[in-house]
This record gives sequence, structure tokens and C-alpha cells, in this order.
Amino acid sequence: MEWILLLLILLLIPSVFFATRFFCIKKNIRDAKVEIEELLQNPDANRILKFSCPDKNFESFLMSINQYLQFTRKERIQYLRREIEIRKEIENISHDLRTPLTSILGYIELIDRKALSDDERDYLEVVIRKSKSLQRLIGKFYDLSRLEADEYAFENRTVNIHKMLSELLLNSYNEFDKKGINIDLNIGNREVNVLGDEDALERIFTNLINNVLKYATNNLWVSIEAEKNKVVVKFVNDTLQLSDIDVYHMFDRFYMKDEARTNHSTGLGLTITKLLVEKMGGNISADLDEDEKLEIRIEFSEIEM
Repeated sequence: MEWILLLLILLLIPSVFFATRFFCIKKNIRDAKVEIEELLQNPDANRILKFSCPDKNFESFLMSINQYLQFTRKERIQYLRREIEIRKEIENISHDLRTPLTSILGYIELIDRKALSDDERDYLEVVIRKSKSLQRLIGKFYDLSRLEADEYAFENRTVNIHKMLSELLLNSYNEFDKKGINIDLNIGNREVNVLGDEDALERIFTNLINNVLKYATNNLWVSIEAEKNKVVVKFVNDTLQLSDIDVYHMFDRFYMKDEARTNHSTGLGLTITKLLVEKMGGNISADLDEDEKLEIRIEFSEIEM
């Protein structure tokens, strides 16, 4: 009888050991999961994973993860530092170019066009057109640097985007007609108000209209819809040879399809549009529908009047 009791004790000891070890490892995994989730919520936090119960293998595993976390944190810091430096350089270059360009345009305006021949006036118009194009480009770089640095001043107030969008589309009618682009409007007749900066909202819609003028083939569909206290503005147009990859990178800084370079595109218009929308609390997205039409969707919270 005694030997049976001794055998049970001998069997119980390893059982207790392995059970304790199992629950210890399980607790380590559970705690590590919680810590990883907290790190995902706050990746900038300067912390490492810790283990509650001693275990050589699990300790080695966490050490490898912590080394990776330290490496990625270092890479992130370097990336953010480079981004800040690039934004500052863009701002400085833009400022340095704006002053002499403004002087050039000023002197051009002083030229007596009556004293010029027809050819000379044509040449002068080319210079003016190119100079103003360069001025707009510099302005885009400057605005981009201010938006990314949170230095862009917004004056938010109630804006009727139905009226604004209607006027902008009407003002661009001749351009659409020249390009052979048909417009199908579904914006209703009611006043639609959002809280935002009027100049920024006008720039958002102007950039989207310009994007359609550059890349649409035949048709544009514009709609304003109400969805659960939100205003949804959609620009849908047909286009050629646009892939899912192009749509995915559409709002990336400087991203352009190769063909876009022939359209004098800078790859900044939609980037600035996205930043403006998000800075005013909205959302913007792009997608290819089942007919491979490009859909750009903007959401703002609607203000009931």
C-alpha cells in the first residue's frame, strides 16, 4: 500500500511542475498579448515587453521581439526626422522662389505690349503663362509643407457646399465642353451645410474638378447624398488604364502615372485635397467600381439648420 502512495506522490510532483509551468507560460503569453496591443495603440511609447513568470525559452523569445521593437522605433524616429527636414526644405525653397518670381511677374506687367510685334506679344504670353504655372506649383509646395506641419490656418464656419459645388461646376462648364466630358448631376435642390473653411472647401472641389478635366474620358457623375448625419460628395468619372495600384497610391505625395507627366501634373493636387479634408474632420477615399470608373468619395458631418 505504501509503495502505491509513494508512486502517486512521484507522479504528482511532475504533474504539479508541468501544470505550474503551463499556467506560467499561458500567463506570459496573455500579458505579452496585452502589452503588444497597447504598443499598437501607442507605437511611440518607449517601452519593452516584460514577462511575469521565469521561463528561459519565453525570455529569449521576448528579447528577440524587444530587439525588433527597438530597431523599428529607431527607424521610425529617423523617418520622422527626415520628414521634418524635407518639409522644412520644401518650405524654405518655396519661400526663396516666390520672392524673385513675384518680381519677375511684376516687371512683365510693366512691359508696354503696344510697342511689341505680334510675335513678341505671343512670346510674352508664353512667358506669363509659364511663370504663373510655376507660381502655382510653388504655392502647392508651400501649402503642402504647412499642412503637414499643422501650420495651415483654418477659419471654420457654416458653408453651403451645395451652392459652392454648383457654382464651381457651372464656372467649369466651358472646360468640360472643350474636353467633350458630359456631366450628370445628382445634387438635389436643398441647402447642404457643413462646418469648414470656405477657401479650403473651394480648393478641395476645384482640385477634384481639375483632376477630372485632366484624366476623364467622356463622363462625370457628381452627387451629394445624406447618410446618417453625414454629407457624402461623390465624383465618379470614366478613365483609361487606371489600376488598383494607381488608386491605392492616388493620394500619396508626388505619385503619378507615367502618362500623367505629359499633363504637367505635379502629383500634389490630390495629396493636398486629402490633407485639407482630414484637417477639417472629414474623410476621403478612392475606389474603382465594377465598371472600372474612378470614384472619389468625401464625407463631412452635416449641420442641420
